[in-house]
Amino acid sequence: MYHLYGYRRCSTCRNAQAFLERLGADVSFHDIVEHPPDVSTLRTWLEAVRGDIQSLVNTRGEVYRRRGLKEVSWPVDTWLEEMHRDGKLIRRPVLVTPSGRVIVGFDESAYRDAVTEEQAP
Repeated sequence: MYHLYGYRRCSTCRNAQAFLERLGADVSFHDIVEHPPDVSTLRTWLEAVRGDIQSLVNTRGEVYRRRGLKEVSWPVDTWLEEMHRDGKLIRRPVLVTPSGRVIVGFDESAYRDAVTEEQAP
């Protein structure tokens, strides 16, 4: 089962889900705005992106801009807590494959490669 974390109103997230389904992937969608991931899950994703917190932060989003977060230099734990409190701070979509691979953002070739690798005998 592939787990896709996103926002239902986000067209990129809907396109990512449709793309995965066209590839034949069994996809479970998780709305990060209605149910933001817990800090432990976010920490796992952070490890998957080699500790680069900016890879997980939605720097193009309204919440980020409105709160002036470009100007802050929080420790990682604070960022994780804030993303847990407000799922719109998480860059989306986030794909977690059955083997635990994490892909942040929608990249058709990365998704295709992940599904192909997962389905290989």
